[in-house]
Amino acid sequence: MRKLGRGVLGFLGGFLVASAIALGLCVAAAYAFNITRAEGAYAMGVAFFWMPLGGVIGGIVGAVWAVSGA
Repeated sequence: MRKLGRGVLGFLGGFLVASAIALGLCVAAAYAFNITRAEGAYAMGVAFFWMPLGGVIGGIVGAVWAVSGA
């Protein structure tokens, strides 16, 4: 039961941290590479693809790390 709790907490922590990192990198990339932000298409790509993708990857890594006991 403890491993399940650690896995859930690791998943949530990893998801939140990776989503925040993905958001920061996407905003920085928009300014660094002069990506157009017309009509919100860029923001929708960030909000609905890159942040969830980073969150899932971070969640899996966080859950594995928490359960492994490292």
